[in-house]
Amino acid sequence: MKRSQKQQFKIRKWSVFLILVCTMGLVLWPNRLNNGQYTINPIVDDKYSANSMSALKSNISPQNKFAETLDKKLQSENYIGTALIVHHNEIILQKGYGEADEKMHRDNDASTLFQLASIEKSMTAVLIMQQIESGKLSFDTKLSDYYPNVVNANRITISDLITMTSGLSQRIQPTTFESEEDNIDFSAVHAVKIGEPGTGIGWSYQPVNYRLLAGILMKLTNKTFAVLLNQVFNNTYHLNVRNYQDFINSKHRSIGYDNSYDKAYSENQVVYNRETGTGNVAMTTGELYHFYRLMIDKVIIKPPSQLWQTRTGETYAAGMYHEGKYLNAHGILPGFEPTVVISNNGQDAVILLSNQYYKNHSFQPLARELFTKMTAIPTK
Repeated sequence: MKRSQKQQFKIRKWSVFLILVCTMGLVLWPNRLNNGQYTINPIVDDKYSANSMSALKSNISPQNKFAETLDKKLQSENYIGTALIVHHNEIILQKGYGEADEKMHRDNDASTLFQLASIEKSMTAVLIMQQIESGKLSFDTKLSDYYPNVVNANRITISDLITMTSGLSQRIQPTTFESEEDNIDFSAVHAVKIGEPGTGIGWSYQPVNYRLLAGILMKLTNKTFAVLLNQVFNNTYHLNVRNYQDFINSKHRSIGYDNSYDKAYSENQVVYNRETGTGNVAMTTGELYHFYRLMIDKVIIKPPSQLWQTRTGETYAAGMYHEGKYLNAHGILPGFEPTVVISNNGQDAVILLSNQYYKNHSFQPLARELFTKMTAIPTK
């Protein structure tokens, strides 16, 4: 039966409408879950977009005159490492400085792996938040539910550990390493009281807080921390977090140096292995930025405001210092110093992953200076 002209017009009109709806859906739905696997904005036209995974893996020369001034500043400060600088969600610079391995004549670049040191604590905090969101923990859960013999365990909460206001410290470190479980049990046995829990008064940066959080995660999931970290961050979100063994065997690894290339730090696996949940993984600059965006964009956890809640008068929570409009994270290991300064919305960031660290020298002030100069530029 032939359709009338009116019917044909109506069919064409609805066809155009459906095409427009589908097109808008692709534009307005940039963050997609495919079989449980997340991809940041897979459809982007700008090859320098901070939402582009290919861009986050690429060496990107200075993209404007301002980026050129940042590049010159990094060079004048004799920076060694890789720098990623994002401004208004655009990568304006991702570049290596100095050598990743002086003996092999291999330069730092966007593919170079660096130890993250204490920045890993944010990942431990995210894993804890996932357990809270699933109802298996709460911020008020007591440490005594898992480690009853730790001093003040019946008064210390998950929130106290996240904000490092538990009043605990660990002054004796293990000299051998058997397993992650043994390592954390050692921390529990050697935890000592240095203050009253929960008040925020006498806050002290003590890694034992996050080792105990890692232990709680292991008890909850019946998995080693390494397995849990790999399942969540690598299998699901493809962040390519490398454990220490994968790091030292990678062709992209960096060597940690003291104050010159003549002073490379020797490998000490015990030092790294005992940092369960507190700082023994490696990433590239782009991969680390991706991790922060997963948090900020509410993908890997729900709105992170609860996780980021600090104690009155303090700024530390979940592996970061919360300083008004931006977040700051920093770490130190022999020969490595990672620094992150990132806006609360993730649109501006300075990430400096350095394979040089020595006493009385730090690139952290440089990262802050670059971020301050960049964010002082008015939005177009």
